[in-house]
Amino acid sequence: MQSTLQTSDWSSLESVYRSAFFCSLGFFLVSFLLPIVAYGYMGASAVQVALIFSMLTLGYAIFSPVAGKIAARGRTRECICGGASVRGLSYFGMAAAVALGSVDTLIVNSLLWGFGAAFYQVGSDSEISERVVRENRAEAFGRREAANAKGSLAGAPAGFLILMFFNVSYVFLFYAAMNLVGGFAVIRHRPEPRPRAGLSPYLRAGGVVATGIAALVLAASLDTFIAELMRPFVELLIISVFNPDIHILALVYLPGGIVSGLLGGRMGRLADRSSRMKIVAAAVIVSSSSSLLLAVIPNAAALLIAVIPQLGSITEAGVGLLLIAVLFTIQSTTTLLAYVVISSVFGTAYEGRAGEGFGRFEAALGAARFAGPITGGILWDTVSPIAPFVLVGLSGYLLIPLYYAGIRRYEQLCHDRHHASAVD
Repeated sequence: MQSTLQTSDWSSLESVYRSAFFCSLGFFLVSFLLPIVAYGYMGASAVQVALIFSMLTLGYAIFSPVAGKIAARGRTRECICGGASVRGLSYFGMAAAVALGSVDTLIVNSLLWGFGAAFYQVGSDSEISERVVRENRAEAFGRREAANAKGSLAGAPAGFLILMFFNVSYVFLFYAAMNLVGGFAVIRHRPEPRPRAGLSPYLRAGGVVATGIAALVLAASLDTFIAELMRPFVELLIISVFNPDIHILALVYLPGGIVSGLLGGRMGRLADRSSRMKIVAAAVIVSSSSSLLLAVIPNAAALLIAVIPQLGSITEAGVGLLLIAVLFTIQSTTTLLAYVVISSVFGTAYEGRAGEGFGRFEAALGAARFAGPITGGILWDTVSPIAPFVLVGLSGYLLIPLYYAGIRRYEQLCHDRHHASAVD
């Protein structure tokens, strides 16, 4: 499994990062608004809100393997452009759903969004992985995540500005147009395709790397399922406890977005030079702990005000929102580091055939993202609004041994293979 690249082709990735910026302009505000609009203004139940988020990922799970096969034939840019265009059409459909007040139409267009996301994500994963050498892969994925974060940061105030003068449907229309721009950006500058390589024998059934990759897929899928249990309900929990203004609520996410946007590439570079296992373990621990802390934020805020008299001038809601902002910032940093580590591992394991590897990987994550919100919605409606957060916090720690087994096996055989190549 030898790469024909001697150095990373960063110039070819500029248009991919540019596309990521335009296509991510709606990431924050749309995911932020969907549960609020559906639950608060369209009368959707918690299960329907969860279904909207699950539909975003059902198409993702179903079509990622198809996108992977197309990308593996060297048509990565066509996948990116097509995915951006379909996602743009889904935003048009969401605008119509809000205008009509139809929750069912919103659910259908969420499924269409997932279809487009499958082709966009797998195509982008493959293009990035095939354009850089192994030593730069985490950095390359980190740069894309930085572009996504910058797009989200730029798109949020633009969307809120539109909301000041128009209804929410126009926000979706704006993001639809930006996705079409993003699709055009990546297809306009198309470098020569990379030569297609054969699948490494280390990834065939029975190989130790194959076993390690299977363990990583299982761990990442369970991790994603656990995280998605609560994702649609974070804003709903904050609103029900603190009842903040929607603009103040949006600011809770701002510090984490700034860190990812400014430091995404640097964090990827750090991941290339650091222990993969330590990064992933830290991300799991921080994510699980943050979920547990979210469930007790109101009590923690009251305790801080009682212990620190200087905070007396700040309301309990203000202290609580500040604590949540700190949690989200730490969590987004460690999650980004873990994501670029796992992505770089898959890019290296499937070097030369990244489309196939990422197609399978993203399909597994998509299935987890589909099941998670529905389970969380049932827990919210039938048990307690804090039940998804407690379950996420308690179960996340169990994933560390599984991650350890996968990464250890992968790195061990990669080391052995490198040593054997040096001897030859």
